[in-house]
Amino acid sequence: MSKQLVIISGASTGIGKATAIELGKMGYSLILIGRNRKKLEDTKNFILSSGGEAWVSIVDLSNKDSVNEFLESIKPYNHTLHSLVNIAGVWHDDSNVFANTDFDKFSQNIILDTLNVGITSPILLAHGLIPLMKKGSTIVNLSGTFENGAKGWLPYYISKKAIESLTIGLSEELANREIYVNCVSPSDTSTEEYERFFPEYIDLSVTPEDVAKIVVKYVENQHKVSGQIEVVKKT
Repeated sequence: MSKQLVIISGASTGIGKATAIELGKMGYSLILIGRNRKKLEDTKNFILSSGGEAWVSIVDLSNKDSVNEFLESIKPYNHTLHSLVNIAGVWHDDSNVFANTDFDKFSQNIILDTLNVGITSPILLAHGLIPLMKKGSTIVNLSGTFENGAKGWLPYYISKKAIESLTIGLSEELANREIYVNCVSPSDTSTEEYERFFPEYIDLSVTPEDVAKIVVKYVENQHKVSGQIEVVKKT
C-alpha cells in the first residue's frame, strides 16, 4: 500500500459506498469494513475496475471482539493511516425500518446494535487507530439532521447525536497533534434502503453522491479545519 490509506465503515451501500468509490477514483488505498461481504466485495470490485485499490475486511461493528480483531490484524503492517471514515449506522434490517416506534417497543438487541455500530465502534476504532495517524490525518464521522425530531427513531437519534459530541471532543483532544476531526450531517438521503422504505420522500432527499463530496472534502481537509459539523440539505 504505497498510496494514502483510508479505512471506511459502511461502504457496502449508500453514502459509504459513494464515498469509497469517489476516494478510489482519487487514488486513495481503501480498507472497506463491515459485515456484508457480498456488498463490500461489490464496492471493492467497482473501485478496482476503475483503477483504484481496495481491500475488504469483515468486521461486525456491533461486536467489540470483532472490532478488536480487526485492529490487531492491521497493526503488524505498520501503515500510516491518512483517514478514518465512520459511515456505518443501524436504522433498519432486511425487512423493517426502525422508525415510528415508541422507545419502549424497541427490543434490547436493536437498541444495543444501533448504539454499538453508531457510536461505540467509532470510539473503539478511533482509539485503536489514532496511533497510526500522523500530522495532517483526518477522522470524518456521519451524523444526521433529524429535522422532524427524535420521536420514533430514538436509538438511532442518540447514536448520531453522540457521534457529533465525539467529533467535538476528539477535535479538541487531537488539536495539538494536528489530527483533524469533522462530521457531516445530511438530511434524508436517497440511498437504496431509503428508497425502499420511504419512496414518497425521494424527491426531497439529497443523493449519496452529494453527501460523499462533502465527506471527501473533510478527508482531504485542505483548509485544516476541525470540530466542524456540516449540514447537507437539498438545494
